[in-house]
Amino acid sequence: MTRTRIAQYTLLTALAIFTIFPFLWSLYASFVRTDTLLNVFPFPGHTFGWDNYRFMLTQGHMLRWYWNSFLVTASITLANLLINSMAAYALARTRIPGGRIVFIAVIGLMMVPPQVLLIPIYILVIHLGWINSYWALIVPFLASPFGIFLMHQFFSTLPRELEEAARIDGLSVTGLFFRIALPLSGPALAAQAIFLFVWNWNTFAYPSIVESSAHMFTLPVAIYQMTHTTYSNQVAKSMAGIVLALLPVVLAYFVLQRRFIEGIAHTGVKG
Repeated sequence: MTRTRIAQYTLLTALAIFTIFPFLWSLYASFVRTDTLLNVFPFPGHTFGWDNYRFMLTQGHMLRWYWNSFLVTASITLANLLINSMAAYALARTRIPGGRIVFIAVIGLMMVPPQVLLIPIYILVIHLGWINSYWALIVPFLASPFGIFLMHQFFSTLPRELEEAARIDGLSVTGLFFRIALPLSGPALAAQAIFLFVWNWNTFAYPSIVESSAHMFTLPVAIYQMTHTTYSNQVAKSMAGIVLALLPVVLAYFVLQRRFIEGIAHTGVKG
């Protein structure tokens, strides 16, 4: 093994350790019987147990919060997969007036920080009377510029010969989308689904301002409310809540991992 190869492996190993350390520390801290931040670090003499997990599972409404997060995340993800794909297909494969301008606008919207939109969306939700409802959590995010861009890149790589042959057989544009383009876009849909699922499952800022009732909390908001008070932060219990919230995300990634990698590769082929 050459010195260059050794240096590469050493650097990659160091980066991997640096990346995975916060996750390992969170897992470690979730079993420590302490609520003091400094004492959660791996010092000798710690006692371990399931107390933090027992607290998270019994002192709140964990099943309800899991359901809220799952319902909101699944609804947003499924709606985005359909709406983003339809919009992307129209921009990539059909000739519509101003289509190029619309696509440039979509790219521009990707550059807008989400925090800028919190106040306008919040005002709109108040006027619609959606505070403390699922509508407030789902409707504003039924489509996303990133999802449209991702699917546009994938549809741009599809051979036009497939569509031409389907048109000869009498398929309309709608038929081309649902019977040709969408079935072939599995990898891109999987990549988009993972991004959407992770982003919306972990969202904290927006749900924390539109949901004030405990039974409407999503997991990130509920974990924060349970473990943070005015005078103390229960770090170990927070870590247990984070581990519980992380499990569905890890499961989703492992289920869609192969198609996720394929989707990233395909959507990066053509600009």
